[in-house]
Amino acid sequence: MKRLLLLSALALPNAALAAPMTLPLTAGNMLAQTHSHAIIINIAGTYRELAGTLNYDLAAKTCDINVTFQVKSLSSPNALIRAQTMSKDFLDPDDYPTTSFTGSCQDNGTEMVGNLTLHGQTHPFTMAITYIKTGDAVTAIHTEGTLNRYDWGLNGLTYTVGKNIRVTDDISLNGQPPTPPPS
Repeated sequence: MKRLLLLSALALPNAALAAPMTLPLTAGNMLAQTHSHAIIINIAGTYRELAGTLNYDLAAKTCDINVTFQVKSLSSPNALIRAQTMSKDFLDPDDYPTTSFTGSCQDNGTEMVGNLTLHGQTHPFTMAITYIKTGDAVTAIHTEGTLNRYDWGLNGLTYTVGKNIRVTDDISLNGQPPTPPPS
């Protein structure tokens, strides 16, 4: 996995960094997406309902996060893909209505390390952190990690969906809608 790190964002003058902050997380300030490959196309899904809290201190390079996603709110490109994704053979939101992640910044603020609960199973999960700047201010945090779906019991759709799912989260710290960084 290519790890994106923008460490210069952490080297801002103290005046540009805020004291420890708490940010309630909603779909309005956190863009949580999944990216997978199915047969010949790439599929992106976006969680439309989520709730949680991000505590962060940019100066100290610390953070902790606790967020829960409503599985049925995961958007899909079309009705066929949505039906397969929400089936008993895959995400099964009737039996597993939520997915959650609890973690903290590690490695001098370059990684989000924690536990991901998906499909009723909890396993360690790590994401690389990129700090997004506008001018001299950090205005967003981008996290990215890849999971092997079989580790979480997502064993269905074996011949149509690849084993790896890339997870990205874009959290706006400035009140603007969250957007992923340019590729």
